[in-house]
Amino acid sequence: MEGLRNSFHSLTTLTRDGWLLFTTRFVRLFAYGALSVVLVFYLVDLGLSEAQTGLLLTATLAGDTIVSLYLTTQADRIGRRRMLVAGAALMAAAGLVFAFTRAFWLLAVAGTIGVISPSGNEVGPFLPIEQAALSHVVDDRRRTDVFAWYTLAGSMATALGALAAGFLTQRLQRTWTPVA
Repeated sequence: MEGLRNSFHSLTTLTRDGWLLFTTRFVRLFAYGALSVVLVFYLVDLGLSEAQTGLLLTATLAGDTIVSLYLTTQADRIGRRRMLVAGAALMAAAGLVFAFTRAFWLLAVAGTIGVISPSGNEVGPFLPIEQAALSHVVDDRRRTDVFAWYTLAGSMATALGALAAGFLTQRLQRTWTPVA
């Protein structure tokens, strides 16, 4: 019990930047978890074929790898905060394209350069940049505890996002007729 208390105490020592890193991770992974439940249904509902959907998801993962490699290797030179904002902007832009278009080629471009995760896992540039930043705002003695909480918070957020999306999808299917 004393170990858990000490581990929890590590969270109370977090700076404002540490809490911001935790919060953005939680929100992002909640969204990734929800997206992993509904994305394929959404793409099929847009009229994409199975082949187009598979190609789009493959392009999304491949693009995330390339964008992540660029953003993470430039983070220390350009600035971690700037790279996190750039990644978030790419994610938001991709989300807007996905929300407002049915054109496969636009979806493919947005999926390739946008930082979205169709798998529900952390695949973008955020994890390595955030971990590097977090290690600078936590003292050496508390770092392991804080990283354990950081990982747990991300796993919980992904699970809660998937649960919320599944619940909402099921609820909507019972009460609302989809518009085709």
